[in-house]
Amino acid sequence: MDCKAIAAVLKRELGLRWDPVALKMLRPGEAKPASCVQPATRLRHCQSVIAARRGNALYMPPRSHACPDGAGILGLVEMSAKLRSGELYLLFRKMPDLATAQQMIAERPEFPSGAYAATALAPLKDADFEPDVVIFTLWPEQAMWLCCAQTYATGRRQEFRLSGFNSACSDLVVTPMQSDAMNISLGCYGSRAASEIDDFELYLSLPASLLEKITPALQKLGKKSIPESRRKIYLPPVLDRVGADLAENEKTEIKVNEEICIGCGLCAAFCPTSVLELVEKNGRFFSAATAPERCSHCYTCVGQCPARALQIV
Repeated sequence: MDCKAIAAVLKRELGLRWDPVALKMLRPGEAKPASCVQPATRLRHCQSVIAARRGNALYMPPRSHACPDGAGILGLVEMSAKLRSGELYLLFRKMPDLATAQQMIAERPEFPSGAYAATALAPLKDADFEPDVVIFTLWPEQAMWLCCAQTYATGRRQEFRLSGFNSACSDLVVTPMQSDAMNISLGCYGSRAASEIDDFELYLSLPASLLEKITPALQKLGKKSIPESRRKIYLPPVLDRVGADLAENEKTEIKVNEEICIGCGLCAAFCPTSVLELVEKNGRFFSAATAPERCSHCYTCVGQCPARALQIV
């Protein structure tokens, strides 16, 4: 996998502020990637993701992890009995009772203790290792386009599993590795309290094996769908008559400027209710609204017209 080339496409097409982060779970005996450096201070797992998105390549054995809960979930250490019991959730007042806390812990995806010896993280463009997952910090609209790219490539919709607890470790690493599927995280109590993720950002994690399908799909969407959506092409040009009731028999008029209409037929092709069709007049083809009563005012025809020859009134 060409990490540098893929990272460039992802950052360009999505308009990402932060580099996608490559993460690898290193098994016992597996060598430290050459580019990765053990940090001089202990970091929580969520903090290491933030450090990597800012350009750092990190090697994180258990002694570098400041959060014992996250290290336990990632299978780096044995989770303490106190953490496993759920009692700290009551002390923090994050759960109403012990039974609820234990239910959450029982459902939380985790790796077996000792399954892994370290985490390695780096900006995807600089990674000198094959990542298990790639973690994105992004806005909801950018996450939507990654979802669209996966659907473009596979036809499948997404199903996410997440929580507001232990999310940066469990939902961004364990779940996508165990399910081999995309997952999202809204952050969690710990990651939002201890790292600089913005209030308007979320995380999305992809198994690295999906990148070679999703990246070219994203490039295809970037040729038309993404720029059109970002230009808000279906927004009516004038939002007037606010509060006015729509009469049951109100007629829709679709005006076509025949002087600039190029007869390409895109408006008719895109119209979901077949309001428009091409008609011939004096040896030229023009768009005509042959069934205006079926118009729902979705503005798809207006948005798709390359000549801007249509107006709905």
